[in-house]
Amino acid sequence: MSGRRMPQVRRDLLLAAVRSAGRISRADLSRRTGMARMTVDALVTDLLAAGLLAERQAVADGSRAGRPARSLTLGPAAGGVVGAVIGPEGVRVTAADLTGAVRAERHRVSGAADVLAGLIAECEAELGGRVWSTVLGLPGAAGDPIGAEMRQRLGRPVIVRSLGDLRLLGELGYGIASGHTDVCHLRIDSGITCGLLLGGVPYRGASGAAGRIGHVQMDEIGPLCHCGHRGCLETIAAVPAILTAVEETLGEPVGAGRAVELSHADAAVERILADAGRVIGRVVADLANTINPALFVLDGPLVEPDGPIVAAVRESLVRYAQPEVAAGTEVAVGLLGDRAGMLGALWAGLRATPVARGDRTLARSAGPSPSAAGFGASTGPPPPMQSAGPGDSAGPSSFVTRPGAALSPAARSVGTAGPGPAGSLGTREQAVRREIITEALRGRGPTARSDLVKITRLPRAAVAELLAGLCHDGIVEPCAPAESRSGRPSPHFRLVAPRVLALGMSLGGDGVRVRVADGTGSVRYDGFRPATLSTDARPMLREAAGLALELLDRHGDRAAPEIRAALSVPAPVHPATGQFGDRSVLTMFSGYSPGGEVSAVLGLPVRVANNAQLAALAECRRGGGRGVRDMLYLSADQYLGGGLVAGGRMYSGAIGYAGEVGHLTVREMGPFCGCGRRGCLRAFLTPQYFAALLDRRSDAGPPSEDRLLELAASGDRPIQRALLDAGRLIGRSVAPLVSVFDPAVVVVGGRFTEPGTFVVDGVRESLQRHCAPAVVAGLRVIPAALGPDAEVLGAIESLL
Repeated sequence: MSGRRMPQVRRDLLLAAVRSAGRISRADLSRRTGMARMTVDALVTDLLAAGLLAERQAVADGSRAGRPARSLTLGPAAGGVVGAVIGPEGVRVTAADLTGAVRAERHRVSGAADVLAGLIAECEAELGGRVWSTVLGLPGAAGDPIGAEMRQRLGRPVIVRSLGDLRLLGELGYGIASGHTDVCHLRIDSGITCGLLLGGVPYRGASGAAGRIGHVQMDEIGPLCHCGHRGCLETIAAVPAILTAVEETLGEPVGAGRAVELSHADAAVERILADAGRVIGRVVADLANTINPALFVLDGPLVEPDGPIVAAVRESLVRYAQPEVAAGTEVAVGLLGDRAGMLGALWAGLRATPVARGDRTLARSAGPSPSAAGFGASTGPPPPMQSAGPGDSAGPSSFVTRPGAALSPAARSVGTAGPGPAGSLGTREQAVRREIITEALRGRGPTARSDLVKITRLPRAAVAELLAGLCHDGIVEPCAPAESRSGRPSPHFRLVAPRVLALGMSLGGDGVRVRVADGTGSVRYDGFRPATLSTDARPMLREAAGLALELLDRHGDRAAPEIRAALSVPAPVHPATGQFGDRSVLTMFSGYSPGGEVSAVLGLPVRVANNAQLAALAECRRGGGRGVRDMLYLSADQYLGGGLVAGGRMYSGAIGYAGEVGHLTVREMGPFCGCGRRGCLRAFLTPQYFAALLDRRSDAGPPSEDRLLELAASGDRPIQRALLDAGRLIGRSVAPLVSVFDPAVVVVGGRFTEPGTFVVDGVRESLQRHCAPAVVAGLRVIPAALGPDAEVLGAIESLL
């Protein structure tokens, strides 16, 4: 580690420990941070002189014998952060100290940059001390000129975020979403906005346009929206649309508060609000089926607990979501109201302070800790937060360390200990930084050292030193660049392939596939065995394990020192338990652990995931989506499925249902689906649904997918057109998911793509027509590249 950076790291740790404890003695501070007492004394002297710490006289309380120790607290110059938002409710500014306690708050119903700057100055004056960060929330954060103007007026950096993101962060840090890792926050106001937390990470999408739920198209001939589309959700169910309907019913102007009052006594007003809630709930159900958050938080001037809107959203969720998804999804009302965005700005600002940096160092280097994902690292959350859920990380990846998360080999190799202050401070901080470097390299291939500096935000000298150490320990190696670059070449590095065998297995409609790869992911040998899926999937699972054993024995690898195994299955799998759900659509994949069945034969632990999710991972790393960080994969065939990659990682959802697009309701009185409901998207893709085209031939047999695809490949124009229409239907059905998720690319695979690009073209056409304009501006829709091997290759990728 660079010696120049070490004092700053130590100061951050001291401030974090003092903030977390509230009051702490120097001796306890030394034990807490692992620093020598002499070092603590020297740093405390500097921090006292700067006013960042204050020392109080000792007071005997009888808790210990001997002379009482003096205690340290945060000093008058410790300062804090400022959060500001400009939204429909006006301009709000607040300031909080480093504990998260609000010290000042201002609100104006209107105002431009000069009003905002004045309110910020007032809050700073009441806060006192240094302002470590300023966060500004705007309805459209990207490229908003107000952000640049405020930076110029204040003379310091200003972090600009969307209001949807900040409202989510407010409820996460101060409100009802605390402790959750998969959340969708909906604000129903003059528009309808959405913030997403996926796997503990605020998600913004490939182009920064994630959460455009207000522009999900509900009615193609509905009211004209300012985005240029007709029938967007907010033209039907936002507050202005609802109040207009109420006013037309009553014949007089009505405000939001009055409408809520009337909904308690007037059946017509209650029905208008409930109807808006059902429309919103329909989109909520689609997102529950496809993004699968555990919690939807609703707020807005017409939203109240158990009011008509919330009750109707819950009703639609139960009606349109899959039973297991509906049972595992909570709909709640936000606790913070109009203050959510402002408090979210505070919460985001606090993550950029020295105490937050120190907290992350303590939490990540200490291993499992009950509060490792929160703000505090030892004594619990700072007031007034009830608890502090995960959020933005200062590292190269926005994924945060969670409670119980294991340290990487890079961190373990420098001797980082478990809980407590074991090891020197330099060793502990170095472990964290080595983990940051290895995380940045994972999944990227050859990466320039200069790019690693940008990705990790670490000093250039520190990156060079860390890379040298990682190379010495055999974790990273120098390599040639993947492509030539202009200018002076920067050294390139990549992770050293682990000395393991990656065993991937997949269950498909035609049989079981097994691939065995080395630590680089290169397939060494493979096998396939035809098998038929029956009403009990356990024999097929054991068949896959048996084929894997045969291949390993045949190639002399059964006694390999380390074999990692993963299995792809055509059903949702709970990401934490590895279990099939008890209420799965397919009874052969319900109520047991598939990994346990395979592990009993293999004698190895087995990781299990859904087939479309693994195919998405493979296409992202090896196929058509290579180099993309945010991707939607669609498996277009009679068993339609999907998978999401968010921030370069496979995303499974709260209970494993992310990407389950096949059971989106297309038509309530449509054909029966295998799940028992009518009108699911998958029901429109079965061979029976194409029977009219197949029966017109004299040589027609029973409708089958094989026959359908043969005819399309031979040039049958009506069937080719039917596949194009199938693609349009798929694209129209997943448009809400694409509008909210904002992928960089949609990769379309599955058997329907074998005869040509008909389905791909149809999906592209529908997405361009029905998605939010900001989302489709840079969206690509492309064919998959890996074919039927995608699932088993994804199983291998999940192990590397």
